Amino acid sequence: MTPATARSVDMHVHVGIMGTPGSESGFMSRKMRDSAVFRIFLLYTRIPQNEVSDARLRSAALEIVRSSQVDRVVCLALDAVYDETGKRDFGKTTMFVPNEFILGLQRELPDRILFGASVHPFDPAFKQRVTQAVADGAALLKWLPSAQQINLADGRVGTALRFLATAGRGGDPLPLLVHIGTEGAIMSTDPATMSYDFLSWGTWDRFWNALRPKGKRWATPDLAAIHANLQQGLQAGACIIFAHCGLPYFAPRFLGKVAEHNDIDAIGEYLRKFPGQGGTVKGKAFADVSACVTPFRQSYFRDIGKLPPGSLLVGSDCPVPIFELSADFDENMRDLKAVLEGNLDRIVIPQGNLLDVNMRELRAAFPGHPMFTNASQIPRWT
Repeated sequence: MTPATARSVDMHVHVGIMGTPGSESGFMSRKMRDSAVFRIFLLYTRIPQNEVSDARLRSAALEIVRSSQVDRVVCLALDAVYDETGKRDFGKTTMFVPNEFILGLQRELPDRILFGASVHPFDPAFKQRVTQAVADGAALLKWLPSAQQINLADGRVGTALRFLATAGRGGDPLPLLVHIGTEGAIMSTDPATMSYDFLSWGTWDRFWNALRPKGKRWATPDLAAIHANLQQGLQAGACIIFAHCGLPYFAPRFLGKVAEHNDIDAIGEYLRKFPGQGGTVKGKAFADVSACVTPFRQSYFRDIGKLPPGSLLVGSDCPVPIFELSADFDENMRDLKAVLEGNLDRIVIPQGNLLDVNMRELRAAFPGHPMFTNASQIPRWT
């Protein structure tokens, strides 16, 4: 399939399960359910807070995919926390979305939904579970280090990456989608792990960390071990997708790395050393632009545009907020009228399918960019 005819792919979409804390079928912790973040997610999925249920969350996930103009959507599982000894720990898990739940969604829309699996690298059965996920058609593997408490410096991460280099069908790599940058959506039960999502640790990181009270400080990343693991995996042929280009979420560009952690430079180095297109090295590094259609990250669009164009992929991170950054005067007036009539969610929540809004805004910001066809480089995505 040529880039001109490649299907559009949103390769970063989350789904939620309320469940019962500790359930093997998936769950959301009480703290997560009671959080402002979850209430925002409900606004964007257009589910009233007093009507939320597993059935409503599931139907909302299916409807947004079914009604979207995007050809294919990777829906993501999220494995539970595993402790240092390799034991699963539901008590430390904020959100657990089993692989089986995503497979159930895929059975409803087999031509539209791609299976984004999640297997914790500390699970002693990691290889067996990944092999099963591949047999079930996994398009990628998802890690969220802070929430899942995955220390990327751990030797088991390097072992897992080298396995993923040939774990896909026919010996292809199974891509790893790894969250990079400060995480504000799916909380961790351990404040120390908030820095597990970082690929750098600078002066301002040390400064802000010193101001945090004892017991709330973030762990200092072992950068040498982290980069050794990532590079060994890539040199073995792994495919790693760094989510969100490692960007800050709230801090605008003029504040640089002062107000919030920023890993775009570290990710840029990987994209140049292990290009998604061309290059002579075996592994491939990509970055996705999920959760970038916000006023906060808009100031970084020029920096995104300077990254290797063959190494960017489109994602939304839905139901993380998506904004109509390119709305014209007439549209703004319609929104204003709706707000004056009492429809306050029109202030921030776009009308129409959010996956389509995200794709439209990215096309407006990056017209003709290869990110819209780069998914064709990854086997069986398009």
